[in-house]
Amino acid sequence: MNVHITDYTSLLLLTPSLEQGVQLAKAKKRATIKDVAAQAGVSYQTVSRVINNHPSVKDDTRQRVQAVIEALGFRPNLAARSLPRRRSQIIGLIVPYEADQLFRDPNLIAQIGGIDAEANAQGYNLLLSTAGHSNQAVDAYQRFIRNQVADGALVLETPSMQAGNQLLAQQGYPYVSIGYDTTLPQAYCVHSNDRDGAYQATSHLIQKGHHRIGVINARTAGGAIGAMGERLAGFCLALEEGTLAFDPELAVQGDLTRPSGQLAAQKLLALKEPPTAIFAFNDRMAMGAIRALHEARLRVPQDVAVVGFDDIGTAADFSPPLTTVRQSGRQMGQMAAQMLFKLIKGETVSDREVVLPAELIIRHSS
Repeated sequence: MNVHITDYTSLLLLTPSLEQGVQLAKAKKRATIKDVAAQAGVSYQTVSRVINNHPSVKDDTRQRVQAVIEALGFRPNLAARSLPRRRSQIIGLIVPYEADQLFRDPNLIAQIGGIDAEANAQGYNLLLSTAGHSNQAVDAYQRFIRNQVADGALVLETPSMQAGNQLLAQQGYPYVSIGYDTTLPQAYCVHSNDRDGAYQATSHLIQKGHHRIGVINARTAGGAIGAMGERLAGFCLALEEGTLAFDPELAVQGDLTRPSGQLAAQKLLALKEPPTAIFAFNDRMAMGAIRALHEARLRVPQDVAVVGFDDIGTAADFSPPLTTVRQSGRQMGQMAAQMLFKLIKGETVSDREVVLPAELIIRHSS
């Protein structure tokens, strides 16, 4: 894999929204650099210098132009941006959390594999920008923007993604999010059908005769992730259709790691009336839950059934083989990269949101 890890950045400030004089330009198909210049009261050369982060622009002018860019939803033409400098043949992968979190997650590694395969096919290298600490997630964006070494960016969804994506949009960087992105009207994203996948998994457990189903949701250090919310919605929908009530007592939190799944399962087993099945929102937490069940001398699935989500490489070889919802991380990464390269080339991307199917894979744990 042609993956390079580095540090990046640049802090931008938005002035209050510009209401007057913007509505007419918004009604146009697409704002131009001249529209931005006219609204900001500067020359189009100044707008170009702001887009390319030229140091000669005064701070107040820069902030005024950036505010207009945001208000008009202006996205610079990448061909024009590349005139003063050739394209770098580099795309960035922005991961707004620490690198060790990334490399412990097999599903994210699969996504990187798909991205890198597409980058190689396009003759590009992949540059990885991560946060130095979990509470400095936006740093990954700021360093990326300040150094201006890439032609565009892919972003892995985290709770801090919205603020960072706004920085990318303000600077005119084309970007695609892997996950759920409602940051801006012009956002592009690729994700699995998490709601349907969770619905399938929960319906499977109900059909197996389980009426008390524990769920291990997940939050990261920065908060909730869109995919987890969708999985919870799918879980609740299946309960409703099965005429089962959602019981908050049966919902516990993990952090996507195996130890957190083990701890969460221990909490569920300590209930006065423990669940007969557990649905963990990723495979690593499901594996941790199975370990907790084994330590409690409970059989899987005879005493407690377990279902995961992702279908990581070790799921089929686990003991017992894990029933899980399959999503293709590699395909997700490839499709996101394909969208990004179209944006870099100035081509039209017909669908701003690409939703990939999720499939329930039934094995011995349920």
